[in-house]
Amino acid sequence: MVPVTDKVNVALGERTYPIYIGSGLLGSSDIYRQHIPSSQVMVVSNETVAPLYLRQLTDALEGFRIESVILPDGEQYKTLEVWNQIFTQLLSKKYNRQCTIIALGGGVVGDMAGFAAATY
Repeated sequence: MVPVTDKVNVALGERTYPIYIGSGLLGSSDIYRQHIPSSQVMVVSNETVAPLYLRQLTDALEGFRIESVILPDGEQYKTLEVWNQIFTQLLSKKYNRQCTIIALGGGVVGDMAGFAAATY
């Protein structure tokens, strides 16, 4: 297991969750297995981040059923059309509502993945 240098718990009652801080955590399969309840994982990333980190993440998620959606990079892609791409992938792969959606990136990726997770 990759060393965690710090762990912060976000206290939200039944929805409490941890934030792990440390170097090399992206490849830490132990943490994913501990916190992902479903076998279905959808990774949402963009054209800039995916080539750098998607492989490392999917390797750490070995054993899960993994699909990914790669979005164009830029604020102008925060649209319902792009959100629909995520939904279309979830539906075409027959992912259920208990699937886990991971945002691999920030900004638009986080917003779109979060919105998809909240509305799926």
